[in-house]
Amino acid sequence: EKSLFSKTVVLNFCKKMGCSGWTTFKMQYQESLRHKKQEVSSYTSSILDFLQVFQQDERKQQQITQASGIIKNSTRVIFIGAGPSGVMAKFGSMLFVNIGKPTHYIDQPYYPIAQDDYSNTVIIALSVSGETQSIIARLSRFKELGAKIISVTNTISCTISKMSDVSLSYYVPEEEFFVSEQMAQIHITLTTQMPVVYLIEDLAHKIMV
Repeated sequence: EKSLFSKTVVLNFCKKMGCSGWTTFKMQYQESLRHKKQEVSSYTSSILDFLQVFQQDERKQQQITQASGIIKNSTRVIFIGAGPSGVMAKFGSMLFVNIGKPTHYIDQPYYPIAQDDYSNTVIIALSVSGETQSIIARLSRFKELGAKIISVTNTISCTISKMSDVSLSYYVPEEEFFVSEQMAQIHITLTTQMPVVYLIEDLAHKIMV
């Protein structure tokens, strides 16, 4: 089939892309596709690894059973998170309300906790790092008022995990980037929230049983 472009146009394009010719361009392009495929595979494999480990780990299954038991026996559930975890808090709240559990969420954890009896309340704290100071401060206050804490974090060694009655951890690679914009560094977190969605849905299914 005859090319729509002249050899001169193709050669100039290849040179602009930093290649000496069409053959070199094709090789570099194929190599870039291989790298891209590896990156996608790495992302997917971290989620698959979590699912496999979680389903086969007896201790983790006991933790999810313990957490669902606490939720069943509570009269009120509060999800709390900030940033992407705040979005997950809203998702969890909506899901639990749909199955008939009195639930609300806090996705702006910067306000004081109202004086109340939280002895029959369970707080489900969502945090990738488990070190968000605004969340830690509110959890401390909730504990003082008698609430039980269930945490969903990326590691079990973080502060939020250690202060919880039940800690659910998922261990996926943390992805954080800093982007320069108008003389400022913007922090972007792209750590996958898929394990959090799974754990919230798993809890919902178990409290329905």
